Order: sequence, then C-alpha cells, then structure tokens
Amino acid sequence: MNLLKWEMRKIWNPVILAALLVLGLMYYWMFPLFDIQTFGYNGIGEDGYRAAWELVEWYGPTLEPEERTELDGWLEEEKEQFQAVLARIPEAAALNLTDYDSFDAFMQSYYEEALAQDSQADMELERLSHRIYNGSNWYGIEYLTDIMRLYDESAEQGALLVESRIEDGAPQAVIERTRQLNQPENAWGLMPETVRQNTRDYTMDLGVWSVLSVVILLSPTLVRDSLHRTKAMQWSSRRGRATLPVQMWAGLISALILTLVNLTAYAIPFLRKGALHFAQCRLPGIDFGFDFWFDWTYGEYLVVLVGLILALSLGAAGMTLFLSQYSGNYIAMLLKALPLFVGAGSLFGSWLLDWPFYFRKSVSLWLPKGTELAAILIFVTVSAVLCIAACRKTKRKELL
Repeated sequence: MNLLKWEMRKIWNPVILAALLVLGLMYYWMFPLFDIQTFGYNGIGEDGYRAAWELVEWYGPTLEPEERTELDGWLEEEKEQFQAVLARIPEAAALNLTDYDSFDAFMQSYYEEALAQDSQADMELERLSHRIYNGSNWYGIEYLTDIMRLYDESAEQGALLVESRIEDGAPQAVIERTRQLNQPENAWGLMPETVRQNTRDYTMDLGVWSVLSVVILLSPTLVRDSLHRTKAMQWSSRRGRATLPVQMWAGLISALILTLVNLTAYAIPFLRKGALHFAQCRLPGIDFGFDFWFDWTYGEYLVVLVGLILALSLGAAGMTLFLSQYSGNYIAMLLKALPLFVGAGSLFGSWLLDWPFYFRKSVSLWLPKGTELAAILIFVTVSAVLCIAACRKTKRKELL
C-alpha cells in the first residue's frame, strides 16, 4: 500500500497538474464553452428553448392526444403577445405589420424577392426583422408551430421513413426498429432536438479532453524511472520486479480520479443549464428521427455517456502506461503519445461519442446494434492485455 501511495505521488506532479489546469481552461474556452453558452438555444433561440422547457414542465415527457388540443390555445396566446410587441414598434406599424401572420407573410415575400434579385438585402428591413426576432417571442411561436405540425404528421412521416429505410437497403433489424419507434408512445416524445445536439457536441469535446489529459498525466510515469536508472535497482530483487504492476495500478487509479474530476468540472455548467429538466424524456422525440436502438430516457442516456467516457479514459490510460514502459526518454514518449492521442481521442473517441447507439451507416455498411459497446470493450481489453503482457515480460526479463 505504501508503494502504491508513493507511485501515485510521483504521478501527481505539481508541474504536470499546473500544465493540465492551463491546457484544460484553454481547451474549454476554445471548444465546449460555445456548446454551454448556446445550450438548448441553437437554432430555436432563447424563447424557443423556453417553449420546449414549458412543454415538458406542463405535459411531462410525452404529448398525449388530449393535451395536443391545448396547444392551439397556447399558440394563440403566444401570437397575442407577439402582436403586442409589434404594436410598440413604429417601423412595423408603418409597414402594416400588425400580427404574426402579416409579419410572417411579409418576411416570406421579402426573402423571395431578395433571392430573385441575387440576394440583395435591404439592410433597414434586416435590422427591423432581427429587432423583432430577438425582442419578441417569435422563436417560441415557431417552435410550437413546428411541434404541432410534426405531432399531427408523425404517423405519416414515420410510415415514409420506414419506406425509405426499405428502399435504402437497411437491415431488417433497422426496419423493424423504425416501425417500433413509429408507435405513438414513442413518436410523441418532447425531447428537444437542440438539447440532444448540444449534448452530443459537449460530450464529444469532453471525451477528447479526457483522453488528452490522461495521456499528459501518465506519459512521464515510467519514463522517469528509465531516466533515473531505477529499473536496475528494482530488477535486482524478486520484490523489486513486482513494482511495475503497482505502477500500472497507480496509473489506472490516477486516470480514474482525473476522469472523475473532468466529469465533475464539465457537469457543473451542464447541469446549471437545466439539462436534467428533460431527464424523463424518451429518445427519440417529436422533432427528430426514429433512429435510436434502445428504449432509454435522456437521463439514462447521460449515464451511458458517462460510462463510455470512463471506459475510453481507462483504455487510453492503459495504452499510455504500456508505451511509457518502452520509452527511454521524454522525446520517445512524446512521439508515441501524439499518435495515441490522435488515434484514441480525436478519432476513436470522437467516433464513439458521435451519436452512440443510434443507427449508423459507414459508407454503404449499416453497423449492427451495440457496435459502440463492442468497440469500447475491445479497446479496453486490448489495453489491459498489453499492460498484463508488459508486467509478465518484466518478471521474466534478464537484468543484463
């Protein structure tokens, strides 16, 4: 136990921790920060997100037929609020824009004329329209209108999707799952597409950073022993040759702790945005396709994503420790760490967290159900086998 604590103290070097903190802040500012700042808003605006939030708050995770009729009255109330906003804008009154319908018809006509004139925009009208868009509940009306339309057309659209799957040559399992998801209890979910999209982007960024931080933390672990020529002293006794397994465990435990810290740091702003408000919503939802393999709620899916990131980080940790064992100096380890990060983080990690457990098609090949689980298990298994092989080889290796 004392040896394990000592090895972990070596890993948690203050200089490396400071570098991780600086790089982590820079990385967050460059990538995940945008996803958090626009969480739920991207494409539907703050008022659209407000409407999505209120739908779930009032009706729960699904919209039942008797609840659908209430949306007509809600939409009329929203349009009355929009009309009140227009009444306070003299420029809108001058153009005879008195309600939502007149504004919508005017903007459609304006865009059609702009396209017909090689997209020559009227900057005065552009400023006015954006003033109205951003200063009213226009996005909320648009979101409600889309939800109502998609709800009313869900059975028809689902049937068309099944036909398109058949025409596309999808496997029978994909076709049957599409038919299953087209059932009303599945097709009427109120999970917003924007929340799903932001979750995907945010977790992809987190997965890449988790691998990068683990690689940085563990790369010097065993290289340091080679540089200080401690292996010769360790291998001079049977007990000393048992040091490498302890170092491997210290590295894996450290990677687990670091990943948990990363998950916590990323979870705080994510949860503050109210993501768990949609925890009971089923996947998929009304406003995105029938393409999910498992009957999970959004909250359950978040737990699955956390599990994938943990497994990805531990697999990368094992690979890093194995490569560090066979690196004589920091330059050699750096040359191995870079392709490891690119392969395990940027490529494999990004692929793994890019809509995991949804229907996937690689070129012309449909990937089977559970491909992501099989891939991460293979990755972790290979990593573990390499570490075990390195430990066994060390026990049998001659000193000279």
